[in-house]
Amino acid sequence: MPLPKSTKTRNTTERTTLDVVEDFTRAAGQGLSFGFGDEIEAFVRSAVDSNASYADTLKEVRNKINDFRKRSPIGAYGTEIAGAIIPFVLAPFSATLRAGGAKLSQGASKIGLGKKGKSAVEGAATGALYGFGAGEGGFENRVQSGAISGAIGSVANPAIQAIAPRITQTAKELIKKDVPVTAGQATRDSGLLGKGLARLEESVADNVFLIGDAVSGALQKSRQGFNKAAVQEALGPLVTNLPNLQGRALINYGQKVIKTNYDKTLGKMKLSNEASVNSEISKLTNDLPDEIKKDIADRVSRYITKKFVNGEMTGKNIKNAQTFLRRDIQRLTRGGSELEARKADALIDIKSVLSNELSKENSNLAKKLNDIDKAYGNFEIVRKASIRSAIKEGEFTPGDLLQETKKADITKRKSNFSSGEARMQKLAQDAQNVIGNKVPDSGTSGRTQAARIVTGQGALQGATAIGDPLTTGFSAMVAPAMYSQLGVPITRGAVNLAGQGLQRSVPVTSANTQDVLASLLMNGT
Repeated sequence: MPLPKSTKTRNTTERTTLDVVEDFTRAAGQGLSFGFGDEIEAFVRSAVDSNASYADTLKEVRNKINDFRKRSPIGAYGTEIAGAIIPFVLAPFSATLRAGGAKLSQGASKIGLGKKGKSAVEGAATGALYGFGAGEGGFENRVQSGAISGAIGSVANPAIQAIAPRITQTAKELIKKDVPVTAGQATRDSGLLGKGLARLEESVADNVFLIGDAVSGALQKSRQGFNKAAVQEALGPLVTNLPNLQGRALINYGQKVIKTNYDKTLGKMKLSNEASVNSEISKLTNDLPDEIKKDIADRVSRYITKKFVNGEMTGKNIKNAQTFLRRDIQRLTRGGSELEARKADALIDIKSVLSNELSKENSNLAKKLNDIDKAYGNFEIVRKASIRSAIKEGEFTPGDLLQETKKADITKRKSNFSSGEARMQKLAQDAQNVIGNKVPDSGTSGRTQAARIVTGQGALQGATAIGDPLTTGFSAMVAPAMYSQLGVPITRGAVNLAGQGLQRSVPVTSANTQDVLASLLMNGT
């Protein structure tokens, strides 16, 4: 007569599917609950079954956890780590945990800790919590377990952070503006793996058959997306959604938008109070130094006062006056001499007077004109960036836009640009940090090594000859999909998720590492 099966004594060969499911579920729950899963299960089971004591049930659960770890360490610890990562993937839990992390970071900042210090504090806190939850015995033993796990976490967290790839905040800002940055671009300023991926993308582009074409195409699309984002930001409220244009066609579209809006708005505007305009301008010109007074007065006469006909200045002449004043201000500012700088300052004041008078007489159109003027100034920076670019078809790099942003800053000593507040500067700088200006690797060694990595030849060095073409063929099929229009955001998200997984596994690994160390010490090894 066969003996009845007991869950406590059942050997490996007699395990059922239900047993396997329980093992993996229990391991995931342990990670999900920061090491308190065994206590939670014991509490629930003892509450439901009056014949089961909490202590006995807890001991049984812990024995099953340890037994699973011995039989299948990869499955047990892997599932526990996956369980610990889940809260950071699910939005509601993630928001709560991020808020807690932000408070830890703020506290670290208050005591003067840098980026590494903040990471160490976070690692220590989460490691200690997990170590306390996973610890066994009384309160004192749990505190000791938490302290050891926290110490390990304080070292492991900064180390993992220095390696793990993750989408940077700057890259997230560009993604919000529909710039399709690649996985390497999005993570280049994160851990070492992110930097390595960015360099790998740039090295294989246009260099490895099929794979390089796919990567090169994705890098080009990210630059084109940046170009569209720059035009969209420059035009501001004048355009809600840009059409799907690139290069010179995109710039031509922007110019037409500016012209159309100016024609419509200025066509409805006029200056009929000639006396008020002349009075305000005279107040400025009369106080000017003799060495610049005549020149400024001549310009004002040509651009403004002589354009009044029967006491009225119409839209076309208003537009011309603003265009000429803006042009002269830019030319004088670039001249560089003290005299030219003083003339530019005087014309800026004259331009302000003209704008104020327009606003008073055309209050219903004042905001619209202000939006157009701002869009014109910003778009000129973009347009000139497209002219200076060496890329075909009028596309431009972040560096091109950054240079024109600096040139357009008319403040003394480029103070706006030096403080990061010049027009279009933030977008240009963000894109420079993320996208950069792609410069092909002129050396063959770097390109060759990159080719070996992506085709798998480096990994298979010394293996059988048939391995290389198989791996190369697989890479040639997968890489184009990863860098296709649909694949780029998926690949980017997968890389970021992998980096987050490494980071979020620190508490689990810290607690389990201290268990292993304790076991080794107890065994005298």
